[in-house]
Amino acid sequence: MGAESRRVKDNPWVGRTYIMDDATIPVPPAHFLAAVHDQDAMLVILPSRQQPYTYVVARRRQLTAGLKYHVVDEKTPPDTKMCMEYDVLPVCRMFHTGIGWDPTPLIRSLRARDMWTHGGPDKVADLLDKQDEDEKAKTKADIRSELYNRSGDGWRTYQTRTGQRVLGTPLTPQPEQRESKAPLVVS
Repeated sequence: MGAESRRVKDNPWVGRTYIMDDATIPVPPAHFLAAVHDQDAMLVILPSRQQPYTYVVARRRQLTAGLKYHVVDEKTPPDTKMCMEYDVLPVCRMFHTGIGWDPTPLIRSLRARDMWTHGGPDKVADLLDKQDEDEKAKTKADIRSELYNRSGDGWRTYQTRTGQRVLGTPLTPQPEQRESKAPLVVS
């Protein structure tokens, strides 16, 4: 019995959080799979059929009809077909590089994508709508500022070319000031 098969046999998460579709791909260790399970018990990890040392993080189908077979054609990626076979919905891909299995980056990414941690679907929809409105308002303000500055520059250029008043100069020349010839008296 090899070390890999012993590790699979001793790992209680194989079959629950990890679906072993390809036996040649390394199985994530128990602590990694336990952390994923603690994040969301409906998550499963499958080895990718499309790219080596890549895993598909998917969620068990719960409320939706899932992926339908009528959308499958010759262009459908193998990972999508695999998810359909196991009746799961793909969430993201996970690349295993190096020798360690740190669940922190994956958990952070999953939390950032989770609607329920942000207040549910309605709250997320409201946040996205507000973000869109703020972006449109900022774009409108930027355009207004740009046009205001351009029109001011154009107006000042026109005044300069036509010999009209330029900022900082008087409209009509002032008469020269005469110096008084009276002596200065100091008391």
